[in-house]
Amino acid sequence: MFRSKLNGFFVLFLFFLASCAPKPSYLKESGSPAGVPPDTKLPFSQYVQESRKNIEQILGALRFAKGHSPFLGDYSPAQAAQMRGPFERLPENGSTGPGKGKGFLLIHGLTDSPYLMRSIADSLHQAYPNGTIRAVLLPGHGTVAGDSMKMKYADWMAITDYGVRSFEKMETISDLYLVGFSTGTALAIRHLQDNPKNPKIKGLILISTAVKAKSGAAFLSPYLRWVKEWLDTFEERDAARYESFSVNAGAEFFLLTKNIMKTKAPIDVPVLMAVSADDQTIDANAARQFFCEQVTARRRGLIWYASRHAERNIDPPCDDIKEVKPGPVDRKFQGTAYRFANYAHTALSMSPSDPHYGVNGKYHHCKAYDTPPDMEDFNKCQKGSAKTIFGEKDIASKAAQKELDYDYWRRGTFNPDYPRLERAMICFADETCDLQNSLEDQ
Repeated sequence: MFRSKLNGFFVLFLFFLASCAPKPSYLKESGSPAGVPPDTKLPFSQYVQESRKNIEQILGALRFAKGHSPFLGDYSPAQAAQMRGPFERLPENGSTGPGKGKGFLLIHGLTDSPYLMRSIADSLHQAYPNGTIRAVLLPGHGTVAGDSMKMKYADWMAITDYGVRSFEKMETISDLYLVGFSTGTALAIRHLQDNPKNPKIKGLILISTAVKAKSGAAFLSPYLRWVKEWLDTFEERDAARYESFSVNAGAEFFLLTKNIMKTKAPIDVPVLMAVSADDQTIDANAARQFFCEQVTARRRGLIWYASRHAERNIDPPCDDIKEVKPGPVDRKFQGTAYRFANYAHTALSMSPSDPHYGVNGKYHHCKAYDTPPDMEDFNKCQKGSAKTIFGEKDIASKAAQKELDYDYWRRGTFNPDYPRLERAMICFADETCDLQNSLEDQ
């Protein structure tokens, strides 16, 4: 009995020592997190410049102190700051030509950065070279993961407002589209719900639509953050986004989204959505319900990436949904063979050609095997083989491994169906284009 109690005290002592262990610098607050410009009239170009400079200084001091790059791909502080920071694409030929009068505000997701909107920005700029494209950086993001512990959703809404106002002041912009990914979709929806009469907003593009968290326990996060800081921590090897996830991040996402479905406020501007049935981050069925019940505009479309599991593919309950089947496991992209299981939450906004996240990208999402000190599987996943597969978290099981015959899985970071999404987005911003036809196989 005494030995049992002694063992118990020893375990508690080890836990106490572990909890008191010094944190790496990237899990601490930087002291200079990304925020909302105190001057609401600050020119967007200056906001971009100041934000990138701040990110570069913080990364240089906290992540490059040993002189070498901590990121997969060996990026420099300046390169990482450019990836993580806000950006804008200005008209190429003044105010004439394709895109004249169009503006696009891009809003990224939770623990992400504007880099997750780069493929979309490239697509829109190529189709509408005389439009204006701007991407904001959500406060608490872009620097080090430790800054996510104090970020607030009210500040995310404020930076969204700042981005919208930057277009409202432009007499040359008549048609503004809010383009969100994940948490950015919730911010776009909330902005429209709070400002339903903004005449410039002509539509919403919502990728991996986040109106509700996947976890049924998400409502506990606002309370859990008082006793626990992190749900997951990693070495922060991705130059484009955070890999660690704080409890506060989940709590603020819950508070942002908890009333979106409850208000039942109709969305009467055109809406284009893309959602994966297998999404393990957001509630895909809630997103589809939102589309069917709250999007009342005649011009609307939902790209529904169907699951290989029949029970997840409930018959579409309304019109204007394009179901995309999972397709073959073995695929090729520009001569490179790869294997694909299903569409991940993290993948939908990115092109397979992206140099960081694409088929041949520098970053391989192998966090499932990032378990120091034993890094053998992580290194093998990074190297990859002919059997390595891309997919959502749900394929990380013995049954799925047997069914799909893979050695290692990487969470998806690109969308094999991106050409359809690109075509739909370009069509969506052209009121004369047949949106439903653009969703079909071509």
